Amino acid sequence: MNRLLRRYLLISISFLLVSTLMYAENSLNSVYPHIEKLHRDDPIFRQVTEDINRYYRAVHTDTPPPPLNLFTYTPSDADTLFSVAARFNLSYETIALLNGLRNPKMLLNTEKILIPNSPGLFIADRPENDIEKLMHAWRVQAPEVGTTVYVTEGSHKRLYYFLRGESFHPLERLFFLNVLFRFPLPQGVVSSHYGKRTNPFTHTQRFHHGIDIAAPYGTEVQAARGGTTVAAGIDPILGNYVVLQHEGNFTTIYGHLEEIYIQTGHKLSAGAIIGTVGSTGLSTGPHLHFEIRNAGESWDPSKLLPTTD
Repeated sequence: MNRLLRRYLLISISFLLVSTLMYAENSLNSVYPHIEKLHRDDPIFRQVTEDINRYYRAVHTDTPPPPLNLFTYTPSDADTLFSVAARFNLSYETIALLNGLRNPKMLLNTEKILIPNSPGLFIADRPENDIEKLMHAWRVQAPEVGTTVYVTEGSHKRLYYFLRGESFHPLERLFFLNVLFRFPLPQGVVSSHYGKRTNPFTHTQRFHHGIDIAAPYGTEVQAARGGTTVAAGIDPILGNYVVLQHEGNFTTIYGHLEEIYIQTGHKLSAGAIIGTVGSTGLSTGPHLHFEIRNAGESWDPSKLLPTTD
């Protein structure tokens, strides 16, 4: 009898544990209500769009907007970031920032996205990609004026500052659309990428803070973006080099030039010719060493140049 009782208790406990785990998993997957389709036949979609319309009415009537709520949606193969945003009458930056999208194309590889019931900017407390870093740098006042929002992502929560009703600054928009910088040469092949590599002279591992673009001697080097020349000279490693300062605390660096056509203080437009490809300094052949920095920190140019994305 005791043996049967113990067996019954073990089975009951096992069933309880399995039930608890299943409930926890289901709860995790259903933290936010799910939108099945982008049509008014879907009650959740209808609720979200009505909330968004209430927000816009509140702006014009000086009445309280609806409280912020989040929902999930699984994009179809036909969906794009812009088409989904249009269906909800939201700005695409609202959806992009909430979901950590670095550029519009990333929606294609996303199984499920979060949709808010209000437009605005979600500024990540701890930036994880380039657009989030830029947004955080430009919106340093966010912790003071934004609403603190904890977003559940899988098994962890992430802190955002929500700036209700705000949109991208023009610089942020250009950066997100990947048109902030242009390729610095009319033609060329990336021969060495950003990151750790073996130094061709010392044969030791060093961090390469830019990319090398191989091109023939004399190829015209162009400004990757409009800006001002803050340095132009000779360096033992970079050889003949130019540094341009751009809006948003960005700088671009051009090294190993054969000739330099500009001087410090010159204001240039994007595409302006600043010199020619050479092999000055520590170089194994004609190429352009190109860097993009923000507030002194190097960023991978291949992620910011449309032709190498």
